[in-house]
Amino acid sequence: MEPLTPGSEAALDFPGLLRYWRGRRGYSQLALSLAAGVSQRHISFLESGRARPSREMVLALADRLAVPLRQRNRLLLASGFAPAYSEHALAAPPLHMVRQAIALILSKQEPYPAVVLDRFWNLVDANVAYRRMFGTLLAGRQPVSLDEDGRRINLMLTVFDPDGLWPMIENAQQVGRYLVRRVWQALQAQAHDEVAHEMFRRIAAWHPDMVGPGGELLVDEDDAEADGAPPPVLPVIVQAGRFRASLFSTLTTLGIPQDVTLEELRIECFFPADEATRAVFESLAGTPAPASALES
Repeated sequence: MEPLTPGSEAALDFPGLLRYWRGRRGYSQLALSLAAGVSQRHISFLESGRARPSREMVLALADRLAVPLRQRNRLLLASGFAPAYSEHALAAPPLHMVRQAIALILSKQEPYPAVVLDRFWNLVDANVAYRRMFGTLLAGRQPVSLDEDGRRINLMLTVFDPDGLWPMIENAQQVGRYLVRRVWQALQAQAHDEVAHEMFRRIAAWHPDMVGPGGELLVDEDDAEADGAPPPVLPVIVQAGRFRASLFSTLTTLGIPQDVTLEELRIECFFPADEATRAVFESLAGTPAPASALES
């Protein structure tokens, strides 16, 4: 499988970015021209740099190619235009109602875990049940951070860390094969970002059987069938001491986001995959959460 960094995505010019996104979405120049209502010749000229796009054309092409908002701003900047989409911190006043909605989702998920993540799987927020589970599984070990000050926890890297959650996952190889493909696919759109490369460098160092030194995946779709017929959902089975849980999750995103931060937020809600897990979390509902691991 190709490595994480496509050469065209590393380019800062509009032609290179347009070629990259057209290729990512599987459009020919003709198909994109028909979708955008322009001639194939014009698409060819835009990709070769012989023509400059208008602001309206950049936004129209980005819309047809379903380009994420952050990358739409990047296309605009590469064309000499100002960004079209805001990027507020979640704590900013304009996002007050969204924060309330997220808080409601987290509280309603109790007594089962729920967590809010950004585009790089950094922890944004979590409910009490997740904090309790996370603290129990880590049992005093430090979670992984990509920040120099170590204040933000990166949950994906903490999962893959041999000194983090990895030993606590009973079916780690099966879950890891799935997650590493998910990470690779998600980071393709951000292959120009150094954080994406740092994440894969760390995973490659920990798991050279899954990720090569150049960021290429060493697992493929055939690996998923090696264990026989797949279950309806892939549970994550975690255990630490007397605590054992089998969980599956759902991902929630915000509908019709017009802000970069909001488009990139993911709310992952965990549910018991068996009756024993349901009983575990319901019995723990009245106990205090060891929140220190999530407040490093």
